[in-house]
Amino acid sequence: MSLLDILKLVGFATGAALHSYLAWLLGLRRGGRTGERALFALGLSLAAWHFGNFTGTIYGLLGIGGALWWLRLSDTVAYVALALLPPLLAHAHFRLWELLDADAPRRFFAPLILLGYAPAVILPWVVRELWREPYLAPIDRLDPLLLPFILWFVLIFAECAAIDLWLARRIDAIRERRFFRMFGVSLASIAALFLLTYVLGGRHWGIIGSYLDTIARLSSLVPTAIIAYYIYRYRYLELVIRQSLVYAVFAAIVMMIYIYGIRRFSLALEARTSLRSEVVEALLILGLMFLAGPLRRFTEHHLQRLFVREVGLYREIVAQVGAKAVSYSELAYFVRFAEERISESLALTDVRLIACAGAEGREAELCRYAEAGQWTQIEDAVWLDRVKALACYALWREGRVVGLLVIGGDQAELTVEKREVLSVLSGHLAVAIENCQLLEDKAKLERKLATRERLAALGQMAATVAHEIKNPLSSIKSIAQVMREDEAVSHEYGRDLDLITGEIDRLTRSVSQLLSFSRPAVVAETESKLSDIVSGVVSLARAELDARQTCLAIDLRADPQIDGETAAGLKEILSNLVHNAAQAVKTGGCVRIESEMTPDGRLRVAVIDDGPGIPSSLQDKVFEPFFTTRQRGTGLGLAIVARRLAEIGGSIKLTSPLADNRGIRFELLIPIRPGG
Repeated sequence: MSLLDILKLVGFATGAALHSYLAWLLGLRRGGRTGERALFALGLSLAAWHFGNFTGTIYGLLGIGGALWWLRLSDTVAYVALALLPPLLAHAHFRLWELLDADAPRRFFAPLILLGYAPAVILPWVVRELWREPYLAPIDRLDPLLLPFILWFVLIFAECAAIDLWLARRIDAIRERRFFRMFGVSLASIAALFLLTYVLGGRHWGIIGSYLDTIARLSSLVPTAIIAYYIYRYRYLELVIRQSLVYAVFAAIVMMIYIYGIRRFSLALEARTSLRSEVVEALLILGLMFLAGPLRRFTEHHLQRLFVREVGLYREIVAQVGAKAVSYSELAYFVRFAEERISESLALTDVRLIACAGAEGREAELCRYAEAGQWTQIEDAVWLDRVKALACYALWREGRVVGLLVIGGDQAELTVEKREVLSVLSGHLAVAIENCQLLEDKAKLERKLATRERLAALGQMAATVAHEIKNPLSSIKSIAQVMREDEAVSHEYGRDLDLITGEIDRLTRSVSQLLSFSRPAVVAETESKLSDIVSGVVSLARAELDARQTCLAIDLRADPQIDGETAAGLKEILSNLVHNAAQAVKTGGCVRIESEMTPDGRLRVAVIDDGPGIPSSLQDKVFEPFFTTRQRGTGLGLAIVARRLAEIGGSIKLTSPLADNRGIRFELLIPIRPGG
């Protein structure tokens, strides 16, 4: 048996098996689209073509003198399938183009598909010619049709190659672009091979021509192998090759052992001895059966070694990520660990793990883009360029994107194997990020509850102390005022009595703040206009403002009716803010109160002063209880503001400095309840 015979036998057998299997996979998909049905028919035609050539090769190798019906039947199956191959290939390509390209010229597809099937009308004549006496090889029997058929064949293959290369330019996904580019190049190469072999006469070039003819007939294995690889590697077309690669390789090894070993050895013994080759073959095949088990294990062991490093690396990274996610209670520390571990294990120079909850700018936009498009791997070149990435994986958890795994650096570092590890790892990272966020939220909640418990205890103590202090202070102030009315005492101790009265007023105000902080706001009985609330606050603060020669400007562009609960809280809020502003400005300074309605129906109130402002380093702390920058302050004014705003559902924004590195603006956003 020559090498050419072995190539035919193994090649056609592989082609028949591979195409039958792929057609079977496509046939399992119920309710497939027209394009998928065309692919299914294309797989069947290729399987029939290779099967017909395989049975014809078996006929020649067995050297059977009669039974020409076998050879005629093989030729009929093969060449009828070959005649249907070009139109089915074009049909499948037009349907894929229609599916993947929104700008495809769909109105031309149906006529072009029908035109492709037109030459098939001569198939009855072809079948009759193949069965006509005497028997001739199909390529000789159908010689008048050879040139037009090959030109038609080449034209359709070139057309399909052009469609593939066009789709490779139109599709955003990198993996699909690579697939269509490879597939288009393979179809163009097959077209060129057929031109060389059958139009330019390459099949007549002696032994080289015989090989060219065989390779041309086996050439469909190349694009099919590309499809099989993408199905095996990436679940392409949502299909999975389930059969073990081990058994496929094992079967090929056994076949080669038989062809090169057992068959040749038996023939050599028959030539030198009187032993019949059939007996030797039977004995050797029996021995091969005993060796099949060890040989299969040997094959499996060496094939698995190809994947051990990748799988081991994947397991190690997943195990470490899962373990560390539980031990880190703060997301930032886990993100730093995961980036370092992935970078070290996969030899990647640029690994970024982004939590969408805290993302800003382009990263936040990318999180929204991935979630809106339901992307698991972002392959849009524009977005990858924006974040300077080679690959970007969206980390999905319960229907939402919780993070992004962004890989940058050198293109050579990111191999196909590393991409697959990262793709699988992204699911575990999503779980880990969510676990860290839950632990972080739990820790924050525990700290918040502990703070509330501490403040509640402090508030109770403050209320008790304030209550005990307030009555003695009232008595002391009454005594000081009576003594001030005595002219003799007032003449000698008037200044001291005024100082005592002032300090008592200051202590009374501090005690009132303690009591206000320790209890909820008092609910007003009636609704109030904003202007009435501001007037009441200004009346209380007028004496202090006049004493400091502070001007007060009021600009109420909105004056809504406010319900009693909100009015009570707002009055206390404005009292504290105006009091703080009056104390902050220098003599001759100014305090301003403004109001307006927001587009969403909320009330915006601003209290502005031109005092020294608050440094940015302290702005996060000013609403904490007992935090103060003044020597004799209680640190409760802004804490009361924050608490009352929380009670009425409002919010506050602090801006400082405003101009000339001075000034501060407290902006309140307060919901106005219906009917208020």
